[in-house]
This record gives sequence, C-alpha cells and structure tokens, in this order.
Amino acid sequence: MSMHTTAEWAHHAASNMIQAQDTQSRAHHQNGRSRSAHAGAINDNLMMYRELSHAMQRKVGNSHRIIEMLQKRADSLENSIHQTTASLSSLEKALRAKDAPLQLCNWRSEQREKRPLREQVRDPVELALEEEKATLMDTQRKLKEAMRRTKAAINDLRHGLHDCQADIEQKMQALSVDEMCLRSTESSMNRVLERTPPPTGSGPRSPNSIKQKRHQVALMESTRNEAERQRLAERGNRALAAREEAARALREENSRLERHCEQSANEAFSKSERRLQERVTENQNMRRRLESELRETQHRIMETKTTMSETKYQIKALEDPMDLTATCASLRKQRAAREGIVDPVSTTLQGHRMTILTAQQDLLLHHQNEKTNLQDLSQRREQLKEDLRDKTMALHIDLNCLTHEVVKLNGQSWTGINKSKASRASQADKTWVPGAVAV
Repeated sequence: MSMHTTAEWAHHAASNMIQAQDTQSRAHHQNGRSRSAHAGAINDNLMMYRELSHAMQRKVGNSHRIIEMLQKRADSLENSIHQTTASLSSLEKALRAKDAPLQLCNWRSEQREKRPLREQVRDPVELALEEEKATLMDTQRKLKEAMRRTKAAINDLRHGLHDCQADIEQKMQALSVDEMCLRSTESSMNRVLERTPPPTGSGPRSPNSIKQKRHQVALMESTRNEAERQRLAERGNRALAAREEAARALREENSRLERHCEQSANEAFSKSERRLQERVTENQNMRRRLESELRETQHRIMETKTTMSETKYQIKALEDPMDLTATCASLRKQRAAREGIVDPVSTTLQGHRMTILTAQQDLLLHHQNEKTNLQDLSQRREQLKEDLRDKTMALHIDLNCLTHEVVKLNGQSWTGINKSKASRASQADKTWVPGAVAV
C-alpha cells in the first residue's frame, strides 16, 4: 500500500522545482557577478600594468637624466683635477726657479763679507741684497702656502670624484635592475593581453575606497622618495660644481701669485744689480782719487827729498865761513896790546859769525821739519797704498758678484762666470781675474 498521496507527490515535485529554480537564479546572478569580476580583474590588472610601466619608464628616464648629469660632472671633475694638478706643477716649478736667485744672493753676501775690514760698510748693495733675500724667501713662503692649498683642493676634488663615481655606479646598477624590471613588465603585460584580451564594453571597476586611499598614500610617499633622490643628486652635483668653482678661482689666484712673485723677484734682482754697478762705479771713482793723491804724495816726497839735499848742502856750505870767522878772530887776538882794540873788523867778524850761526840754526830747523814731513809723507803714502789695495780688493769682489750666476753642473749648483758681463767688467779693472766658485 502506497505511503504518499497524489497531492503530496505533486507538492514534493513542485518544491524540488522551486528550489532548483532558486538555485539556478542564484547561480545565474553569481555567474554574472563573476564575469563582471573577471572583466574588472582584467581591467584592474591591465591598468596597474600600465601604471607600473609608466612609473618604471619615468624612473628609468629620471635615472638616465641623473646619471648623464653626474657623468658630465665626473668628466668635469677629472678635467678640473688635471688643470689643478698642472697649476700645482707650475707652482712647484716657480718655487724651484727661486732657488738659483736665492743661492746667488747668499753667495754674493758671503763674498762681500770677505772684503777688508775698512770696506765692510753697510752700503746700498748690502741693503739691496738683504731686501732681495727677504723678497725671495717671502715668495717661497707664499708659493709653498699656495701649493698646500692646491694640494688640499686636488684631494677635495678627488674625493668628490670618487663619491660621484660611486654614486654613478650605484645608480647604474639600480638602472639596470629597473630596466630589466621594465622589460619583464612589458613582456608580462603583452602575454596577459595575448592570453586574456580586455573585455569589450566594460570599464574598470570602482576601486575600494580604503584600498584606493592606502594606494594613494603609498604613491605619494614613494613620489616624495623619488623627488628626494633627485634633489639629493642635484644638490650633490651643485656641491661638486662649487668645489670646481673654488678650484678654478684657486688656479687663477695661483697664476696671479706666480706672476707677482716673478715680478717681485726680478725687480729685487735688478735692484741688486743696479746697486752693485753703482758701487763699482763709486769704487772706481774713489780709486782714481786715491791714485791721484798717491801720485801727488809721491811727487811731494821726491820734492822734499830734493829740498833736504839742498838744505844739507847749504848747511855744509856754512862751514867755510864759520871756519874763516873763527880763524880770523883767533889770529887777530895775536895783535899787539895797543892794537888789540875792537875795531870795525872785529865787529864785522862778530856780525858775520852771528849771521852764519843764525842761518845754520834756521837751516837745521828746516832740515828737521823736512825730515818730519818726509816721514809723514811716507806714512801717508803707505796708508794711501793700503787703502787703494783694500778698495781694489773690494772692487774685485763686487765685480765677481756682478758677473757671476748660478748654473747647474753634474747635478750640483755652481756660480759660474757670465762671459758677456765679464767682458764689460774687465774694462773696469785690467787686474781683475774672474773665476768660478762653488756654492
């Protein structure tokens, strides 16, 4: 016997169909939502692909621009280092160029210390040599200080170049990674497009507001980071440019310093040369005066000797009249007593004797004065000769100073004769013999 009625049977079938229809409806709506989700997912994925591709392209472009900027700066730094190194070499050459003038200046001072004691006066030559030495030492000090600053600038530029090259290397490595990612992204996007082309008639879904906000916050943060990266690169570039500008200004200052030092050294050397020439001329004039005075003294000596001979002759000539008066006086004493009066003859004999005695005393006094004068003249002559010898020696020393120059021979500095100067100097004194003396 059956367990269900016809109504129950119909109701159960109807219930199954209603449930099936409800399930079909839910499945239909779900399929629609799924297809919509498929299209949205594809569109969202493609949109993010494009956004990622654009972001990578911008990043790659920015990296190329920054690397190009830094590479230009690195090339400019290398050029600045080369120019600054050349400036340093020029300073070193200028410093070495001051060695020879300073050696010659010191040699001249040492030579002039060998002058005789009476010739060791603080003359304009000595002052000029002291001034030249001070000028040369001051130029050496300034050049050494400039070399110190230039070396520091070169080290600063080299450190900047090292940092710049390291930054370029890091950015090149990051660029290669980004370019590889960009290629991979474009390849992946093309495969996605080939595999699942974007559905027609459907646009991107409205993004979830929370997710969109989070994405925008992250995008802004990453954009700030990229902007900061570019600012740091540009700021570093400007800092390196400032170093280059400082190095350029230093090179210009070095050039001005070299010209100033060269001019100062040349002026000091020329002044010493002029003072030496003036001293030689002054010495020559003084020697000519001494020679003239010596000749006059010698003439007076000869004249005095002649006069002394004549005086001695005159003194000798008074002996005969003196004997005559004495003989006559002695003979007249033998007269008879009546005739032994003081007559005019006796008076005249006495007067004659007194005249002879007076003349003899006067001549003896003159003779003594003549001997004193002769002794004084001889002494003055010797003093003039000694003074002339000293001034001649001083002249020879100054002529040596005037005609010598420092030369390099077998790696050693020597003072050697300048033939053209020696030819002119030999006209000042024929007895001068030039020679080379080691420094």
